Amino acid sequence: MLAAAADDEQSNREKLPATNKLRLLPQVMEVLRKQSLSQSIIDNNLLEGVRRWLEPLPDRSLPGLNIQRDFFPIIKKMEFIDSAVLKESGLGRIVLFYTKCKRVTADVQRIANDLISTWSRPIIKRSASYRDRIVPMVQGEGGEGGGRHGGERLNAILARAKETEKNRIRKNAVMIPQREFGDYTVAPRMNAGIMKNDKTSSVDMDVERRRKNAERLRSLTRKVAMK
Repeated sequence: MLAAAADDEQSNREKLPATNKLRLLPQVMEVLRKQSLSQSIIDNNLLEGVRRWLEPLPDRSLPGLNIQRDFFPIIKKMEFIDSAVLKESGLGRIVLFYTKCKRVTADVQRIANDLISTWSRPIIKRSASYRDRIVPMVQGEGGEGGGRHGGERLNAILARAKETEKNRIRKNAVMIPQREFGDYTVAPRMNAGIMKNDKTSSVDMDVERRRKNAERLRSLTRKVAMK
């Protein structure tokens, strides 16, 4: 693999077609697809060859599209790739390049982004499971959500809306909608602002209303049947 990559680089410098990697591609893919050879791939540092094949040529052109589309799905299935393997092979740097290069196709770039996300989790100690993510809950007075802090947030929103109205040219003027990005650092509690009294619960009221409607419908049905 390294010899084919070097030959293609030399051909590219001489303005000749770089076809050595393309001729060797079927044999390389046959080896990389075999899960039983994972240890041999690591021991022989074949991932360095993968990195060399994916690197741009001396004229900054990318390798053949079929090389990119064959290699990236295979790399994604290589679960044995860890930080040590990435450091030894230098594969992480070239995959990161593919996430930023504008000449890369969308499907290849999507796999490159997935790989970088997967490889970076052990470094930043982030779990891939959403169940392991901790979302801070907003706490008010007495340990419940809302409270004084919720009122302060509402007052801030109302004050901003009032200030916006002041800046309008006339009352019925049409404003161009502005996009705002909120910064949410806490999640609201599920029971915030909900009445716990069952008698006044809107859910119970809806259930009672439906029950009465059903009884009224059954009564009308019996009257029609008696006629």
